Amino acid sequence: MSDKKFDIYLEFNYLKLCLAAFNKINNKLEYYKEHTYESYFNNFKELEFEKLGKFVEENIIEIEKSIGEFVSDVYLIVETPQSISIKLSVANNNEGKKIIKEDIVYLVRDAKQQLIKSNKDYKILHIIVENYTLDNVQHKFLPTDNRCNKLSIDLKFICFPKDLLGEFEKLFLNQQILINRFVCLNYVKTYNFTDMEKNICQRGKNIVEGINKQEVVSIPSEPKRKGFFEKLFHFFK
Repeated sequence: MSDKKFDIYLEFNYLKLCLAAFNKINNKLEYYKEHTYESYFNNFKELEFEKLGKFVEENIIEIEKSIGEFVSDVYLIVETPQSISIKLSVANNNEGKKIIKEDIVYLVRDAKQQLIKSNKDYKILHIIVENYTLDNVQHKFLPTDNRCNKLSIDLKFICFPKDLLGEFEKLFLNQQILINRFVCLNYVKTYNFTDMEKNICQRGKNIVEGINKQEVVSIPSEPKRKGFFEKLFHFFK
């Protein structure tokens, strides 16, 4: 079990790096700082990683001094023009049976595999269920235990280039820091939070913790154990 007292979130946008430390016990934001870095982008708004290393190192040291512990892992919220959003719809003949969680899981897995096959240079960061359609009737949220003949779901996949994510991973590995999870900054910006006064790191943390009940948590290739389906979607918790 980790004895770390803080969760660290970093936001990389086109103008600045923002760093935040949240106390794991009370969830309180105990450190927050913004640093501008326009000179670290080229004319295509792409980060120049060879220039960024020292800047990141200096800011990590600063946050370590402030919170009194070493940073060994972070959550990274990234803005990039290289991200893509792909929408897919998948359907299944449900033969008049009740909808069960496994039906949704298999449809999402099928869509995910289709996307991976045709976009091998991209990694999926977020999978969001936009609509459910039961016998031509659309629902925003899944009406559980309903019966239908045809079940379809509309999905949005938010993807980043694998080489970009690899550059970030190398950047932080040079500081002996692992990236727990990447989060798309544009997704955080456009999600309709009830409290829009929060900074991006706070909102990104909300996304990681499952505030969007339509976001899929995880879809491995094959379920391995009983109870697996209970943990896939935030909205099934």
